[in-house]
This record gives sequence, C-alpha cells and structure tokens, in this order.
Amino acid sequence: MHAPTITPPRVDAEPITDLELAFGTTRLLPPPEAIPEAFWRGNAYTQLAEALFYGFPLAPLLIEFKPGFDADQMRRIVRSHLASFEPKHEHKIAGVGYLISQMATLTPAPVDAAVVQIEAPT
Repeated sequence: MHAPTITPPRVDAEPITDLELAFGTTRLLPPPEAIPEAFWRGNAYTQLAEALFYGFPLAPLLIEFKPGFDADQMRRIVRSHLASFEPKHEHKIAGVGYLISQMATLTPAPVDAAVVQIEAPT
C-alpha cells in the first residue's frame, strides 16, 4: 500500500503562526500510517530533522525547494513541529523528515561548497 502524499500548506494557505513557532504544533504532522516506511528507517530527510532537533552538525547539503515553498516557510514548519511535545520522538522525526521531503529535495553538496550554519531550534 502506498502512503498518501500529505503536502504542507502552500504560499496561499494558512502559514505557521508565531504562537505555533514559539510553543510547537502538530498541525501538519502526518499520522503514523501516512508516513512511508523509508522515513521510519531513516534517510537524508530524517537525518536533517534529527540534526536540527539536537543541534548536531550535518554534512553539507544542497536544498532545492519545490514549487510554492521557500526557506522561511520550511524553517517555520520544521521548527514548530520539532518544538512540539505531543508526538512520540520517532513519530516526530519521521513525520518532520517526510514534511521536509514534501517541500524540498536534498542532495549531498559538492566538496568545495560553502558551508552555511543553521541554528538549532530554541
């Protein structure tokens, strides 16, 4: 059975509020049964989610945003969902990884790529 695609809101949809960013939300987190198995086992998207959650360094990545998404939207969606205390940790990481995959494509950066620091969620 193929998991349905759950796409976070587009530019014209209701954005993540400042309150959700400050206190966390699960509004866009897919239910466990809608998250493909690859995100439960771990992949580049869940590795990014974990690195952001724990403030760990991550190998340089190229992030290509899908139509309708940008860096600020992705940052707000990811940070607000990682800040939530509601879901179990495994569900949170798998779900946030899946959300990232719906907003962007990640590929390893070339060796000579410039490194950009990303702050850990507070």
